[in-house]
Amino acid sequence: MKLNLTSILTLALTATTVTACHTSQHLANSVRGGEWHIVEANGTSTLTAEKQPVIAFDADGKYHGNASVNQFFGNYTLKGSRLTLSEAGMTRMLGPNMEVEDAIVKALGSAAEIRVAGDSAFIRNASGETVMKLLRSK
Repeated sequence: MKLNLTSILTLALTATTVTACHTSQHLANSVRGGEWHIVEANGTSTLTAEKQPVIAFDADGKYHGNASVNQFFGNYTLKGSRLTLSEAGMTRMLGPNMEVEDAIVKALGSAAEIRVAGDSAFIRNASGETVMKLLRSK
């Protein structure tokens, strides 16, 4: 079988597209389903949180969780590693320490990308800085 340059380029492009789609789908599947513990937001540890902060990404494009004191929810899209979160709706109760809560809300507002490495995930802003560190809930 003799392949010309056009055929070789077409095969290479097809393989790249299939790999990218598979990788994108794999990322989406690894993000969705189950809760993620928020262990850090904008450099603030969540160890002092009122309640363990969590976030979950549902298959229907909705995200939800708690930011220590208040519940949050919204819509998201995931294209490749590009993560877009709608503005979070929230309950608005006041707790004794709102530092963790404020850091999480700020991180949600700047999310632009997510990377998953095993049971850890990292949400980054548009500048590539990590704004939220997550650990898969067991």
